[in-house]
Amino acid sequence: MNTIKLIATVLSVFTLTIFTSCNVEPIDSDLLGNIINPASIAGTYRMTAFNTGIPTDLNNNGTTSTNQMLETSCFNNNFITINPNSTFTATSKGVDVSAAATLECYTDPDITGTWVLNGTVLTLEYVDATVQTFEMFSVSGNTLTYSVPLGEIVNITSTNTAIYINSSYNIIYTR
Repeated sequence: MNTIKLIATVLSVFTLTIFTSCNVEPIDSDLLGNIINPASIAGTYRMTAFNTGIPTDLNNNGTTSTNQMLETSCFNNNFITINPNSTFTATSKGVDVSAAATLECYTDPDITGTWVLNGTVLTLEYVDATVQTFEMFSVSGNTLTYSVPLGEIVNITSTNTAIYINSSYNIIYTR
């Protein structure tokens, strides 16, 4: 009986040693192996793509694109600055449908708020017209990606009328 207890004890200690001595990969690295931490994401990111699930022809040149930045200059010079002190500032420029059903560029006031990094997810928190807003970005290397599975984008009909349509989209910012 003592032999069985001794063997069980040795096996238990051996098992505990194996499981507690494993080298665990960091949970805060992206798919490319880049370590993601608060210090590594600080910096200024420029919007480099506004990719939609439905191709649009906003500039009415007969060629559709899934990147609305290739169709209009309204998104140019959009930036997000991630500060090391857990605050951020973002510009807010884009394209809207006017009352006359044409496309018009807009520039809203800059957005300021705080950020939190959890693994490879960057959450920006700010107040927009008294509504607390959270936007989650996927972080990979020098890229932030904001994904919306179903939202509204602008489009132009065959009669050259600007409308809103439902589509998925990804907004990509690059440092």
